[in-house]
Amino acid sequence: MTKLIIADNHRVVAEGIARLLPANYVCCGLARTIAETSQLIAEHHPSLLLLDIGMPDGDGIDAIPSLLAVQPKLRILILTMYAEAAVIQRAIDSGAHGYILKSADREELIRGIDTVVSGGRFICREAQALLENSRESAPELTLREREVLRLVVEGRTIKEIAEQLCLGFETVHSYTKSLRQKLGCPNTASLVRKAISLHLI
Repeated sequence: MTKLIIADNHRVVAEGIARLLPANYVCCGLARTIAETSQLIAEHHPSLLLLDIGMPDGDGIDAIPSLLAVQPKLRILILTMYAEAAVIQRAIDSGAHGYILKSADREELIRGIDTVVSGGRFICREAQALLENSRESAPELTLREREVLRLVVEGRTIKEIAEQLCLGFETVHSYTKSLRQKLGCPNTASLVRKAISLHLI
């Protein structure tokens, strides 16, 4: 038997997902908050966590590193209704092992669970299509470039970004210059607009 936990803001949804599981999976807990999720992981040591993004006490994606800190070998499969390429990419970059939209059918859900539990990565068909369409019009950015871009969009100065990321002023300046070149933007204002339009943050 493979133990898993379902973390979803809506109890009825979590219970419905639990009823869809095949006999070789056992749900050892339903969590409505990130705090409850962390407690259940520490108590039951599940192999898999089905995690929604919109939780009452925070963002599920932002919580991934702390949840993995509780159990490093935990496999995390995002199960959500957020169908945006930028959100999907952020989840994968944050350590999620898979991403399934709630519009997926039971067969795809079970295939995703089996794949992630077995050590693979799984992105449902609809989410994969969103990523591919996004990549057709957006340049590839490194994780550090995405960090810098996010702070630029938030309105931070180069000095503030350097301090927050523990980088040199000139290093951050080089990153912003590279980002403008990759996105074909002559200045910061146009960089911000382009980043938002391409869902890069």
